[in-house]
Amino acid sequence: MEVLSLAVPQEIRSAGGRRTRGARSRATVAIGTFDGVHLGHRQVLHGCDTVLTFDPHPLQVLDPRQVPSLLSDRRRKLQKLCSLGIRRVAIVPFDRAWSRVSAEDFIEDVVVDQLGAEFVSVGQGFRFGARGAGTTTTFEQHPELSTRVVPLVTWGPAREPISSTRIRRLISDGDVELAADLLGAPLALPAVVSDDGRLLISHEYALPAPGLYLGYVDSRPCALRVRQDRTVEVRVTTRTGTHVEVTFVKHAS
Repeated sequence: MEVLSLAVPQEIRSAGGRRTRGARSRATVAIGTFDGVHLGHRQVLHGCDTVLTFDPHPLQVLDPRQVPSLLSDRRRKLQKLCSLGIRRVAIVPFDRAWSRVSAEDFIEDVVVDQLGAEFVSVGQGFRFGARGAGTTTTFEQHPELSTRVVPLVTWGPAREPISSTRIRRLISDGDVELAADLLGAPLALPAVVSDDGRLLISHEYALPAPGLYLGYVDSRPCALRVRQDRTVEVRVTTRTGTHVEVTFVKHAS
């Protein structure tokens, strides 16, 4: 799978570049943050060969106090996208310069010219461009693009929408099994082994409620005890400073 980082359109033109349609034409592009690549996201991704996504999360720049806890890191996100048959991922390294790109420039310079899109798939309510001025209607105003707007996908007896917010709430409540159903896979987060053997998981990630869980550290099955201080106790031998992936499968207490 090809992974590329995109340049801000204004920087390309100020450096003497020109708008040029991407060499790979007729791309089918899904656009979104896709945190967790959950079952709702997969409806947006269906039938697309290219993903246009954002890293860091735009709120990290626009309003850090409102940044949601993440459901996966970049490596895991790319793995999931690859497993779904995505052949190219274009990452917007979102910063202040990107936040000033207008919705029209985003479509013309990035979606059409850089990615060569002829088809765009987005979720209901998707907004983009400076001050969030772009909506799904903005795409529909471009006749060179065929646009699919995917409605919210529901799941469960209450037919609640599948969303990253709902999954975070489940994780916070310790219901990692239902969260896994909506994610399409168990929750897996990056961790670092501390001096005392505990796993340290960054505050930027959604960590299950304190308690005992069954899961894995890398490929090794084990019990995982989440403590109030957000560290995770494990009974497997790990070397201090090692980066590992911890997977939560089942709440055991």
